[in-house]
Amino acid sequence: MLAPCSTSNTWEILIKGKIMRNYEIVFLVHPDQSDQTPSILSKLDKITKDSGGKVHRSENIGNRKLAYPIQDQFKASYGLLNIECNQEAINEIKNSFKFNDSIIRNLVLAVKKVKSDPSALLVQTKEDNEKDSYQEAREAANKAEEEEAKEASKQKVEKAAEDIVEVNEENK
Repeated sequence: MLAPCSTSNTWEILIKGKIMRNYEIVFLVHPDQSDQTPSILSKLDKITKDSGGKVHRSENIGNRKLAYPIQDQFKASYGLLNIECNQEAINEIKNSFKFNDSIIRNLVLAVKKVKSDPSALLVQTKEDNEKDSYQEAREAANKAEEEEAKEASKQKVEKAAEDIVEVNEENK
């Protein structure tokens, strides 16, 4: 049953007598332990589904530079979830963040609408990676052109030297 919440502007869904709300969860994982990000996402998915909720979006955004250092770290691995669950599941998720040393920062927001399309941060990260790979490919192509030009120049010098030797031999 869909009913407006009397205490806020968000919509809530009552399932088996429990209020289900939409949440957006973002967390940052220490860069030395960034390989744990997928396992943390799957753990949070499991907590949500076990409580009778739904996972609308689960993204491992990857390593990104931080705007300012957190715990003397300049990069972190980002994870994002959009879920629909009850308060018990949110409490369990917050508790798991509290006792997980690899998570250096987290944010849990109640949102009005379900979001399932790719996040702007994920899109930007993919674009940045594509730009980086394009730039690397361009640099490699430029380097190859320079090598070819050096080789061609070297061959011209060798040919000129051979011609000079031939002219000198003819003049003798």
